[in-house]
Amino acid sequence: MLALLTARNRPQTLLLAALFLLITAAATMLACGPVAQPAPADGNAVPPAQQEGGDNAEESGDADPPPPPTVPTPSYPKIKYGLQYEVVEFEEAQDAASGPSGQSDSAPEDTAVFVRILLSGNKAEVAAWLRSKGITPAHADDPSISNLNARVPLSLLGELSQQDGVTRIERPLQPEPANLGLEP
Repeated sequence: MLALLTARNRPQTLLLAALFLLITAAATMLACGPVAQPAPADGNAVPPAQQEGGDNAEESGDADPPPPPTVPTPSYPKIKYGLQYEVVEFEEAQDAASGPSGQSDSAPEDTAVFVRILLSGNKAEVAAWLRSKGITPAHADDPSISNLNARVPLSLLGELSQQDGVTRIERPLQPEPANLGLEP
């Protein structure tokens, strides 16, 4: 049957053949059951846990389950992950560049990134905060749009994410429009 499927040399028949082989291999593995462990080289087939007089902890169910993997807590949970990585990387570079005297010898460049600020309210307050930092937000005076767009320096994104009403900061799916009048 496999020879008939591959004889035509069509992509569909090749996929069917691969699927057939995969299903056959899986069925064979399920039918055979668990694979027996080979005996140790010294010929002693008794597991070490049973040699000492104890029960095998894995079979009796007394074994402690492995601890769950640790997931790092995000530094700024309101900033979308890829952008959050840039902010944390900038902050670490800034901390590394500052010497013991507190003065920076080679500080990283604080680049402004175009972001969409999703809000659950307080649009006027967030826009006022941005303006106080020298940032001109787009759509601040348009009541029909509930979000703000702005070019925000990496150094201010963490502080922006902690403002009341900010629910999420992300890069927009569309590139920055040229007609918004936002300074680079």
